Amino acid sequence: MNKTIVYITDNALDERIDKMCRQNILEATKGFRLISISQKPIDFGENICVGQLKRSSVSLNLQMMEGLKRAETEYIAIAEADCLYTPEHFNFIPLDKSTFWYNDNCWLAQYSSGLKPEYNGMFSNFPKRKANSQLVCGTDIMIKATQDRIDMMSDPMWLERYPLGRIGEAGLMTKQQIENLAVGSKLAHVKRLLLEYIAKYKGDNFTTKFPNIDIRHGSNLTKNRRGYHRRYEIPYWGTINNIFKRYGLEYNNTEQK
Repeated sequence: MNKTIVYITDNALDERIDKMCRQNILEATKGFRLISISQKPIDFGENICVGQLKRSSVSLNLQMMEGLKRAETEYIAIAEADCLYTPEHFNFIPLDKSTFWYNDNCWLAQYSSGLKPEYNGMFSNFPKRKANSQLVCGTDIMIKATQDRIDMMSDPMWLERYPLGRIGEAGLMTKQQIENLAVGSKLAHVKRLLLEYIAKYKGDNFTTKFPNIDIRHGSNLTKNRRGYHRRYEIPYWGTINNIFKRYGLEYNNTEQK
């Protein structure tokens, strides 16, 4: 199929989750070209090691761009190191190449957390959520949008205010979010670019029959999150214990990582 999987990792993930997710991605992406972009060398697909970078949205986008530049296919799909995917997700073909498509059938799985450990093992969901880890889209438009984000986040005034980046995925940010972020005369030029950015790119959702899983392990870049819909078992995967057993591991819902 005319699609490349762009896998991103900062090599800071718990070893057990890392092993499980890589095994899953190899199974789910069988038949696709897989490019991995890491901060340390790894034996996973076609590896590009960019060296040690400060952990932020800026570094994530810089890594992503390295993979995108090497993708020679019409479409790309993003795979992040702490997510589990179904083959159905990667088989999705965008309905049009001018839109960023996000799979909204993705459940957050609380693996462990310093906050409310009683929820360990729980799945939760945000309706119509748009997350970079669930993105499938045209390669050319993704390259353009990623470069736009890198340019804006690398602006000295923006970096001074937001060292971690804080610019959302294409088709996701709203005018109100921009108003809340780009406050003050020092950021007026970035605000103008952000308004052009949200006018230029649009995002939409697609829904697979079976869900993907975004593992919340306590050190996610987007911090601890719990969705509105909550349960301890989901279709295709079962419980979090079932998931670990599927990959030859044992889950202990009292462990704190």
